[in-house]
Amino acid sequence: MSQTIDLTLDGLSCGHCVKRVKESLEQRPDVELADVTVTEAHVTGTASADALIETIKQAGYGATLSHPKAKPLTESSIPSEALAAVPHELPVATADEESQQLLLSGMSCASCVTRVQHALQSVPGVTQARVNLAERTALVMAARPPLI
Repeated sequence: MSQTIDLTLDGLSCGHCVKRVKESLEQRPDVELADVTVTEAHVTGTASADALIETIKQAGYGATLSHPKAKPLTESSIPSEALAAVPHELPVATADEESQQLLLSGMSCASCVTRVQHALQSVPGVTQARVNLAERTALVMAARPPLI
């Protein structure tokens, strides 16, 4: 008989981590469905909690059986080491540059910040890009196109 087991996850920091855990769980023949986020997994099937926890550990992450409890209001979903990695000095646009601030979503770790920043910097005309994980923004500096 199928049951749903709720697990608290540890060590996941981005969508790639979530995908890896989800795929590991869904490869088990005794798992029908795995709903995975960065912090928790809800797994439906006939597998035992211990077997699911072991599968997650083999994927390189931590897991414990969840117990319903309220989360503190002060808890941050962003790891403190990722916040510390954000540069605090913002660039200033020169006369031959213009700047654009973008609102971002989907970033959860310093690795995500690096990927987004490199992607923005690879766009032709972009001279500099700064991504801020805590504010979920990017400041992009680009060469001002010539008027004539």
